[in-house]
Parts: sequence; C-alpha cells; structure tokens
Amino acid sequence: MEAPMNDLTGKVAVITGASRGLGAGLAERFLEQGLAVAACARQRPSLPGGEGAENGLAQAADVTDAEAVMRFCEATVARFGRIDLWINNAGLLAPIGPLRDNDPAEFARHIEVNVLGVFHGSQAFIRHLHARGGDGVLLNISSGAARNAYAGWSAYCAGKAAVDRMSESIALEEAETGLRVHAVAPGIIDTDMQAMIRSCSPEQFPRVQKFLDLKASDGFSSPRFVADRLLELAFGPDGAQQPVAMTLPLEKT
Repeated sequence: MEAPMNDLTGKVAVITGASRGLGAGLAERFLEQGLAVAACARQRPSLPGGEGAENGLAQAADVTDAEAVMRFCEATVARFGRIDLWINNAGLLAPIGPLRDNDPAEFARHIEVNVLGVFHGSQAFIRHLHARGGDGVLLNISSGAARNAYAGWSAYCAGKAAVDRMSESIALEEAETGLRVHAVAPGIIDTDMQAMIRSCSPEQFPRVQKFLDLKASDGFSSPRFVADRLLELAFGPDGAQQPVAMTLPLEKT
C-alpha cells in the first residue's frame, strides 16, 4: 500500500510543459492529491475534469515569452489566490547529434526553452513570493546529463548544467526570503522524448543502446512515482533538509 500523503488541500502548484509526458503526469497526480494545479504549455494542456475542473487552470503560454509567463502567473494568483510550488518542466531534447552538425538556430531555440524558460518561470514565481510574503518551493527539472556529458547531447547537457547552476544561485540570493530551490533529475521516464532518443542512430547518439535496453526490460520510472517524490520534497517533513541539487533515484513503480 502507498504511504498516505500529507494533507495538501489548499496548496497551489504551477507546472510548465504540462501538455504531455512528465508534466501531464505531474498535473494528474497533483490533482488526485488535492492540490490546485495551474498548467501551461505552448498549446493549452488538457487537465482531468476538463475546462470546468474546480482545482485546475490550463492556459497556453510559451515559456520563452517573459510577458506570457508573467500573465500566466498573474492568472493563477487571480484564480487561486497564491502559488506555493512552481515546477519549471518545459524542455526540449533536440538537436541530437555531433555539435559540428547542429543547426545554430535549433541549438539557440533549445537554450531559449531549456534555460531562458527556466529563468522566466523562476523570476515570475520569485516576484510573486516577494509580493505576498511567506515561503514557497521552486523545482527546476534537470537531468543526469547536467553532470555527465553524452556525445550527441551538447545542447541538452549544456542547458541542464545551466539549470543546476542557476538554481544554486537563486537559492543563495533568496536564502532569507523563505524560498527553497531544488534542481531535480527525475530519472528515466518513457515519454515522447524517450521515443526520440530510441529513434536515433548510433552515429547521432552513441549511447542509444542503453535506452533501447531500458525499453526492452520495461525499466522506466513512472510520472506517478516522480510526482509523489516531488511532493515529498516540496511539502514533506524532510524536504527542507535536502540539498539544493538533488537527483531522484531511478526506481520503477
């Protein structure tokens, strides 16, 4: 049996990149656990319960657009009164392949989404906390690729390393304001991004066989498992004791 979760009624969570994959799974599980959820993506996400969901807000917002992210933040506060948890989840994997073959515009778009998007979301949430006072939790979705280089993933490794360092800097800047910040590598989850990885040739991504083997053995973690671990980190009794940069264990559930 699952361990009972703390009562999360009244907590409000924002999730970017929530139209599919991990973001969609987080939104579904958070709603199950009683949180109010504001979800955004470039295309408006679908939440359980549809447009009339009492505890749900879904809007289209491109995280590369600072004004759009701020409007989404303001809409969330107008609907629910506050934000307790902000998860910067939106991200890209492409371009994949040797840097010498990467398209400069595609590389720039990657950094715009994966790094500047985290900046915009973090800034909007921090400004909200300064306006309302009190504490809050910022979770930036990172990856093991932030600390371990992969041939063929120069954009992804660079972007996630930037997210880790940005998170650490924010934590130092906001240490006295009640904000807790974590960069979290959630493990390997079978999403569209994973399907893209498995479609690569060894010339594009030499480590592709590792991910093919994980698929064959059904060795992935689940969005539900990650969602519960993130809620424990954000609102559990031991969350405040965790280091700023944290890697969730890869654990099938």
